[in-house]
Amino acid sequence: MEGWITDAYTDLKRNRVILWVKGEKVRKFEFAYRPRFYINGNTASLNEMARRLSAIEGVRNRMVRRKAAPRMQQSEMLEVSTDNFRTHRRLAEEAYSFGGHTDCMVYDADTPIEQRFMLENDVFPLAFVSIEGSDVKCLDSINELYYEMPRFNIATLSVSLAESPPSTSTAISSITINGEKVEDEEEKMLFELPRILDAGRCDIILTSGGDAFEIRHLYNRAEYLGVDGFTLGRDAGFRGPYAAKSYMSYGRIYYKPSPVLLNGRLHIDTENAFLHAESGMEGLMEISRLSYMCPQQLSRLSPGTAISSMETIEAMRQNAVVPWKKNRPEMFKTAGELVESDRGGLIYTPAVGFHNDVYGLDFSSLYPSIMKKENISVDTINCDCCRSDGRKVPGLDYHFCIKRTGLIPSVIGNLIERRRKYKRMPEEFASLRRNALKWVLVTSFGYTGYRNAKFGSIECHESINAFGRELLLLAARKAEAMGFTVLHGIVDSLWIKGSGDAAKYARDISSETGIPFDIEGRYRWIVFLNNKGNGEGSLNKYYGLFDDGTYKLRGIEIRRSDTPEVVRFAQNIMLEHLRSSTDREDFMQRAAAGLSRIVELVRDIRRGSYPVEDMIITKRVSKKLDEYRSANEQRSALLRLKEAGIDVNAGDIVRYIISASRKERNVVPEQVLTESDEYEPKYYLRLIARALSTMLLPFGYTEKKILSVFRYS
Repeated sequence: MEGWITDAYTDLKRNRVILWVKGEKVRKFEFAYRPRFYINGNTASLNEMARRLSAIEGVRNRMVRRKAAPRMQQSEMLEVSTDNFRTHRRLAEEAYSFGGHTDCMVYDADTPIEQRFMLENDVFPLAFVSIEGSDVKCLDSINELYYEMPRFNIATLSVSLAESPPSTSTAISSITINGEKVEDEEEKMLFELPRILDAGRCDIILTSGGDAFEIRHLYNRAEYLGVDGFTLGRDAGFRGPYAAKSYMSYGRIYYKPSPVLLNGRLHIDTENAFLHAESGMEGLMEISRLSYMCPQQLSRLSPGTAISSMETIEAMRQNAVVPWKKNRPEMFKTAGELVESDRGGLIYTPAVGFHNDVYGLDFSSLYPSIMKKENISVDTINCDCCRSDGRKVPGLDYHFCIKRTGLIPSVIGNLIERRRKYKRMPEEFASLRRNALKWVLVTSFGYTGYRNAKFGSIECHESINAFGRELLLLAARKAEAMGFTVLHGIVDSLWIKGSGDAAKYARDISSETGIPFDIEGRYRWIVFLNNKGNGEGSLNKYYGLFDDGTYKLRGIEIRRSDTPEVVRFAQNIMLEHLRSSTDREDFMQRAAAGLSRIVELVRDIRRGSYPVEDMIITKRVSKKLDEYRSANEQRSALLRLKEAGIDVNAGDIVRYIISASRKERNVVPEQVLTESDEYEPKYYLRLIARALSTMLLPFGYTEKKILSVFRYS
């Protein structure tokens, strides 16, 4: 059979690798496979481990020579293989704990078995293959850009419940498939749903929140009602490879529900699918092919996980083994060395206020380009072969190899080149794939400093920042030499104005650095905002109008996910009034006119005639209810939800209004809103005043001043 690999996973009960292939039909293929891992240690420890393992049925071991990532140094290791997938992980854990976690280092124990199987058979997710018996032959190339994709039949699925709030005992009132609502007795709907999916030859089910509740609820109700054989996949049941969890990322708490992965049919939960949301199905499939992670699994993971997988695959291609647990510590540094090395990107504090005729320029994929250009990788830093003539890091006592390409630059270089080629292709074909690659490249820098990244190194992270600072400094000095004034600069971007030739300036910097330095656009005008606390220029708060009539907005409330629609509307009114500003004086007049127009909105709010749904505030809770020690809006929302029988996890989203109730708890979650609930006008007027002050503070419009305009209007 010929077709595309749409999914791959392991059957732990039957010790088989499963491939689902879509051709004229969709078929399931099973393959026997012996996963293996490697143990490194002193001779005595390896001999003792070999003796112990030899006594276990179905386990084989032998001594081999392998390169060990990330340093890629070769040594003698014990290779252990088994025909039992569950035993594979247990044996690795025992080996790791042998000798108090000091005598042995374990490799390749957590590389997904199906990934290793695909790599050894020279196939990958979404590859076009031919399968005959146990032979798998790839008819595709992972380097191909104009690859053909299978024509997926996609169904959107949602479930309506008989009552609110939802619980595991709540009956299903209707099921909607591709916009068509099915209403019948619950047992009949559950019986018909799989038939409808099969009749439509559905390959992908899209849900909104299916992982957290809907899909599991369908299975639970089918079991409760005795609907035999119910399944949404082409094979019985579903997989949940990890439990639900709350986690922190860049200072914010997120909640990730346990995934519901179907067998033979893909389930993508759009509420839990970053790459799909940012780059659609095309982008998801692009990264799936490159990362050896099937689209159903990848949709729920971060671009950082994808880049980590790509690095692992590259190491395996180079016949290297990858450590199970990262054990590479940060290099020792004196206090002075730490101060010098532990710095971020270069920043020019913005010139607060209104500016005409400003150019915005930025380096394209600056940090990934630096990683590739300077050969920055954990296996090339401070190499012994290039101590005297290696690539020196500006201001730091590090160097990088010039004799061989590092593992990370090999991966990054391929992604940069693919994205560059996609940029030259028609937008309708390549834009989503290009955008997906952008997100993976963005996270590649962060993962060099991530403490759990197997190919991470804080010294590499510091080196990238050091090279980046030098490049932005060079660009700023060149701008001043060519007749420009630098208004603002941050990491990889500059805003300049003056009489110089911006196009020539961009070309010169690109040529001199070897990294594309592009004109993002010319602003008719731009406003750099100040920090409300100290009055200094705020690094990431500005708004401006490009020559093409589009706005660029950063750091103001309209960009925040927790902002109520009524506040967004007020800022939009102000932006539209400011659109045609010609200079600072004209801008001030238009700002005053915008405030006058917003006063009409204020009157509607005071009368209570504004729609309640536009007052909803969205917040991500950082704790569970019992972990809050002080009263705030989030705690009040969680308490009301608890009373309604709804538990909320740390990292989950809550949506609520602030009501006009005189009771102590005036936070009303969306799930328990009734027609009698009214919003508190004064609260929302303060939010609007605060948002307008964010935009107009450089011109003397404080929150207090704007509230006084509202009060006397």
